[in-house]
Amino acid sequence: MMARSPRSLFLVVLLAVFVFGLPLWSSQVAQGADHETFHARYDRLLRTYWRPPVVIHGITTTVLDYAALKRDADAPDSLYRQTLEALSQVDPERLAGEEAKAFWINAYNIGAIRLIVDHYPVDSIRSLKISLLKYPWSKKAVTIGGRAYSLRQIEKDILLPRFGDPRIVFAVSCAAVSCPDRIPEAFSGARLERQLEQLLRDFFANPTKGARLDRRRGVLTLSWILKKDAALFERHAGSVLEFVRPYLPGEDRSWLREHSVEIRYFEHDWTVNDLAQADN
Repeated sequence: MMARSPRSLFLVVLLAVFVFGLPLWSSQVAQGADHETFHARYDRLLRTYWRPPVVIHGITTTVLDYAALKRDADAPDSLYRQTLEALSQVDPERLAGEEAKAFWINAYNIGAIRLIVDHYPVDSIRSLKISLLKYPWSKKAVTIGGRAYSLRQIEKDILLPRFGDPRIVFAVSCAAVSCPDRIPEAFSGARLERQLEQLLRDFFANPTKGARLDRRRGVLTLSWILKKDAALFERHAGSVLEFVRPYLPGEDRSWLREHSVEIRYFEHDWTVNDLAQADN
């Protein structure tokens, strides 16, 4: 048998790598495309139905136009259905770092939107129409890579254990007026740090639900979220106050350096952040 030349062997190996590696490469490209498709569609959905702040029960909050979203969602080729379909095709195991964190936050938030839209009209995510136990976080809300997830699974089993970032509890939206305002775009790995920092600064600058400092009485009233997850913030920053302090307006930070305060918490209003709920 005639021996193959080094050049011939090289060409054979190169051909084998191309032939047998092509399916794997194609699969990776497809998975990346699925994630990009979901992100683009979800971003477009938010930009289409997000509305600037209104006042609901005295609380200033951004809202979604859920009535318009529900009307459009009933069409089989709606952006809403296309977004959920794209999400179902994503393999999250192929995502890492900030891209993975942003993806799971977006997945949670479209899940919360879905619970509202699929049962609309409702006045709260805790509506009996969504959950007879008034605990919607255990209901399967989205399908990702062939597996159904609840909001609780995404937040408590994936996001917080995997990334250890307490800001996540503000980024995942409970679709209520007392929650931090939704931003009018999808979270993105490349911009996630800036998005999270701005979200928290905006939230704690909102005296109707984020933080309100009464200097005369020496009382700082904070979001109920900080009370609910106090242990998380204490582990991260030493105390709830130390976690919040960097995000407060500058004049409040300066005052707090010289004065002690009593911490109190707002009542949490679970009314859905829906344009239709705006005060007249």
